Amino acid sequence: MSARSAKSDHIDREVLAIGFHAYPRALLNGSLFACMMVALMWSGLPHGFLVGWLAVFLALAAARLALARAFLRAAPAAARLGDWTRHAALGYACTGLAWGILGAAAIHFAPGTQIYLLMVGFLIALFAVLQTQTTGAHRTVYLSFLVCAMGPIVVASVLGNAPFYGLRLLTEGLLFVICVLVGRSGNRYMVDSIAMRYENLELLHDLTSQKEELDKANAAKTHFLAAASHDLRQPMQALVLLVESLQDRVQEPKTRSIVRSMRSSVHTMAALLNAILDISKFDAGTVKPVRSHFRVDNVLDRLRTSFANQALEKNLVLTVMPTATVVETDPILLYRILSNITTNALRYTDRGKVLVGCRRRKQGLAIEVWDTGPGIPQDELRDIFKEFHQLGNPTRDRDQGLGLGLAIVERTANLLGHPIVVRSRVGHGSMFSIRVPYGDAAKIRASDPSRPAQWASLEGCIALVVDDDKEIRAAMSMLLEGWSCKVLSASSGPEARALLDSSGSSPHVVLADYRLPGEENGINVIRSVQRAHPGAAGILISGDIAPEILKEAEDSGFRLLHKPLRPARLRALLGRTWRDRPALARELEEREPA
Repeated sequence: MSARSAKSDHIDREVLAIGFHAYPRALLNGSLFACMMVALMWSGLPHGFLVGWLAVFLALAAARLALARAFLRAAPAAARLGDWTRHAALGYACTGLAWGILGAAAIHFAPGTQIYLLMVGFLIALFAVLQTQTTGAHRTVYLSFLVCAMGPIVVASVLGNAPFYGLRLLTEGLLFVICVLVGRSGNRYMVDSIAMRYENLELLHDLTSQKEELDKANAAKTHFLAAASHDLRQPMQALVLLVESLQDRVQEPKTRSIVRSMRSSVHTMAALLNAILDISKFDAGTVKPVRSHFRVDNVLDRLRTSFANQALEKNLVLTVMPTATVVETDPILLYRILSNITTNALRYTDRGKVLVGCRRRKQGLAIEVWDTGPGIPQDELRDIFKEFHQLGNPTRDRDQGLGLGLAIVERTANLLGHPIVVRSRVGHGSMFSIRVPYGDAAKIRASDPSRPAQWASLEGCIALVVDDDKEIRAAMSMLLEGWSCKVLSASSGPEARALLDSSGSSPHVVLADYRLPGEENGINVIRSVQRAHPGAAGILISGDIAPEILKEAEDSGFRLLHKPLRPARLRALLGRTWRDRPALARELEEREPA
């Protein structure tokens, strides 16, 4: 069936359905008017005729009501629409003929009483107008009613010799023409409105289908990235750990230079994977802000320290203006926003300066980053926040970044509810501003004085490593042993439990990969080990970026590290875990077999 035919069938079905739905009310009104006309004509027309006419009219109304119910129950297919249209036209024709016969009878039996004919003509015109909004809007159905209603009256007027002969014929002709024009207009209006609704439904269906396709494509992209990221992170994890261990063991200068180059390349690739992971974490909704009141200088001082060398290497002037203003937000996420913006400013500015400063506004503190770089064209100001979008880098030079920094900035700012403003002039530079709400100085928490200036010793810490990749297990064991840990390694949950049983050791910390062979994942393994060794802390390691997996890991309550993990972060986490559990460590040592 062609699209045009389907649309035409839909319109016809809608017109019929509208009319048949309106039948009960319309037939009730018609029957009431029929009774009224019989009562009004009772003194001027033969009683037998009027009783018979009314009986036939009511029978027609009952038959048409039965027809409407049959249509509504049947929900007819397109092949039967023609039959239902003919049935509807026949019903309207019979009803119209009944009114036409009543009008002709008025001319024949009471030629001098013009009010009878006027009343019948008025009712015919009234019903014709009303029918343009129901099934009568169908041209065939409408004309069948009008022709059958006016035909007997015109015939009676031509054959009879009543007063005002010519005027009456002219009036009847004008009434017929006006009703035809009204019916045509009503038919066009009804058809156009149904056609528009049909087209809107088709458009909505198309949009819904396209959205479903986009959702499927997005889900496929997410699953592809998750699979690709996991497969890339496995060897990358081992490489990061091995390079870090090699860095600590190599002393010969030339070899150390090679290791430093390897370390730089590894960290660049790790940065790309971590940036993709950051995007996925925002999409999964697993990033939770931890808001606090603090002096914004704490963040700005860290920014100054982090980027001073980078600015010096490019002969740029980096100025970070001090301020005593207190703000309320997540300091870590705020630093990430400003760090990404400052990184871009330094990367794309070849000469001049980069200025970081604050302006007090009524709505909050505006933290601004100004640069004297090449600027951004106005038509690309919104595109710079798209993933992997870069200006002036068609060769994808990695020294110019990955194109994910500003995408992460926008997602982080949206999460915190901090508006971002960008202004730029090509050839003069750019300004990025983020507005942060003011805080309360009385609510600033004192810094932790117990934070160590250097790594705490991990000597005596028993670490259970569970990973199905033997290279990662070997690299992780080498790294942990270099930190004076005792390492137990296993490839699966059953192997880990068997190893603990045979060795009689009680681990202080379990480092488990999320993906493991068999039915257990890292979360299940950590929990099973904790049931047997309640003092064991759990650290989950994952290379997955699928939103559902990130959400499950977040909900588990275990600390989550992402592959390729940074050894410094792992070292810091292990140090805190070991330092915060002295009482438990003594208890575990007491339970160790002699």
